[in-house]
Parts: sequence; structure tokens; C-alpha cells
Amino acid sequence: MLEEDIARFMAKAVPEDDSYAHHRFYKRDGRIAVNAYSHIRASLLGSHVTVPLQAGEMVLGTRQNIYLVELDGPQVRGLAVQVMGE
Repeated sequence: MLEEDIARFMAKAVPEDDSYAHHRFYKRDGRIAVNAYSHIRASLLGSHVTVPLQAGEMVLGTRQNIYLVELDGPQVRGLAVQVMGE
């Protein structure tokens, strides 16, 4: 399945156990950042999508899907939808 292919690609292209400069201790909040791979994967996937609407329905191809992907969690996330007129 495509979802498995994408996950496999991301694991190879941006491995979790690589050495990232982002992985360090932050004095200001006392936390350790160890999620650089999540940020890099998110930048490759993108964070938004534009989909046309017709008669109130999304216009997608027969094999098109929209994926919401959690790369640094589980965490509670929000979703924003903006509808623009003609």
C-alpha cells in the first residue's frame, strides 16, 4: 500500500537515529529536543493542501487522498479549514 511505501521511504531518507544538530538540551525550558527527524519529514511532506469544491464536495481524483500524518506524537493536534469563495 502507498501508506507503507511512504513510511518506508521516510525512514530511509530521514532516519530517527541519525545525528542531528537539533538534538540538544534547551536551557530556557529544561527540555531535550530529539525530534529533528519529525521536522525534516514534515518539511518533505508539506503542511497544507488546496482542494477545489464543487456543489459542497471536494473534487478529488478517483485515487487521490488527503492524509493527516502524526510525525512527533502522539499529541493533540488541531485542523484548520479555510473555505474561499469564487
